[in-house]
Amino acid sequence: MSAAAQLSGKVAWVTGAGSGIGRATAQALAAAGAEVVIGDIDSKGARETAALIGGDPLVLDHNVTSPESWEAGAKAITERFGRLDVLVNNAGVMMTAPFAQAPLDHLRRQYSINVESVFIGMQTAFPLMQETILKDGGAKGAAGASIINISSVYGMVAGAAFAAYSASKGAVRALSRAAALEWAKTGVRVNCVLPGPVQTNLGADWAPPLDEHGKPIPPEVLLEAWSAMIPMGRLGQAMDVAPLVAFLASDESRFITGAEHVVDGGYTAG
Repeated sequence: MSAAAQLSGKVAWVTGAGSGIGRATAQALAAAGAEVVIGDIDSKGARETAALIGGDPLVLDHNVTSPESWEAGAKAITERFGRLDVLVNNAGVMMTAPFAQAPLDHLRRQYSINVESVFIGMQTAFPLMQETILKDGGAKGAAGASIINISSVYGMVAGAAFAAYSASKGAVRALSRAAALEWAKTGVRVNCVLPGPVQTNLGADWAPPLDEHGKPIPPEVLLEAWSAMIPMGRLGQAMDVAPLVAFLASDESRFITGAEHVVDGGYTAG
């Protein structure tokens, strides 16, 4: 099967698709033949992604912390396509601070965007995916539908000033495993992707870690330090992650569920 036909006929909903890993994922899914639903609270970024993909993708003004926004998105997808095969829970935020000084709001906000959105998203997508599977003849022996949740290697290992972020991304791993086990016989697969340090713009909520004097570490210093910690000698790029997501969305990954896939240039290997 050619790469261009790998996801032909499938509908894929990507959150946080207006930039970074979400944008690269939307492009990779579209290149593999999927009808892509571009969701982002940043409507300008979402439109830019749509323009890069071309054609007529469905663009949603999507607040992933709002159940009502998820319901509206599901309705729009049903009306436009009548099916949902893939959900990529990519939207996220990173807020850093030394543990002892971290505001409680950091934890609450990151749990709302990074964890609750995954919880709501999976609950919203599941019945749509079940309907799609029934239309296609049932789950037994078929590839079914695929949910891919974007976690982080910081959900596996600790990082200075990353306590709240690490806690949220660890929760994404746990949610993914729980859903995968519960839905294993339904035809809905759930997998988790854990990128290492990736050079993307995490948006207005990103704040660089602080040094021992409480001052923000300059971005160029931080990027150099991260690059030095990666055995392959460079930071990841969004397009290093997107092809794996496209594979997990495809029928070629039909026997993979409940798995965690690290994309980190060897960062966690040592």
